[in-house]
Amino acid sequence: MIVSKKLRQSAGDPDARCFLNIAGVCPDETESKSAGNVLCHIRFANLAGGGQKPDDFCATFGCGPCHTVFDGNGKSPLPEPEWLFYAMRGMVRTQRWWVEHGYLLVKGA
Repeated sequence: MIVSKKLRQSAGDPDARCFLNIAGVCPDETESKSAGNVLCHIRFANLAGGGQKPDDFCATFGCGPCHTVFDGNGKSPLPEPEWLFYAMRGMVRTQRWWVEHGYLLVKGA
């Protein structure tokens, strides 16, 4: 299991913003950060058991309102195709942000 205190704390970086951006939910739909963020872990493909978080790479930045809808306490309030869309888009945006801000290094990039 990959756990990184720095990646978890990066969601609070002044440049960080919500990358879930759930339509009709997200108060942070602009470039300016208007809501605090947390690192939202993405639970799918049996990457973690009940009550466990997957690796910190399998995550996205999310504001409080988006995280509440996204997490759903183990039950997805979004239809599965929408949930997967927001999960994958947010994870890619977060990983790109980590590379751009020096939290994640890619050899040869």
